[in-house]
Amino acid sequence: MLEIMWTDVKNLAKRLFATNTKRKIGFIMGVISGIFILLVGPFATFFMFFCGVIGLFIGSRFDKDDNLIDNTLNAIDENLPERFR
Repeated sequence: MLEIMWTDVKNLAKRLFATNTKRKIGFIMGVISGIFILLVGPFATFFMFFCGVIGLFIGSRFDKDDNLIDNTLNAIDENLPERFR
C-alpha cells in the first residue's frame, strides 16, 4: 500500500515539475526562506544564505578545475599596493 502511494507521489511531482519548473522551484525556495526567517530570524537566515552562496561559488570554481588557490593569490597580488608586495 505504501509503495503504491509513494509511486503516486512521485508521478504527481513529475507532472508538476514538467512545466514552469523555475517558477515552482522559486516558490519552494521562498517558502523555505520564510520558514527560516520565522524560526531563526532574518540576520541568521541572511548569514546562512551568504555562506551558501560563497560555498556555491567556491564549489563551482573547483568543478571547473580552476586552480583556486593560485588564482586567489594572483588576484591578491595584483590588487595589493606596491609596498605590500
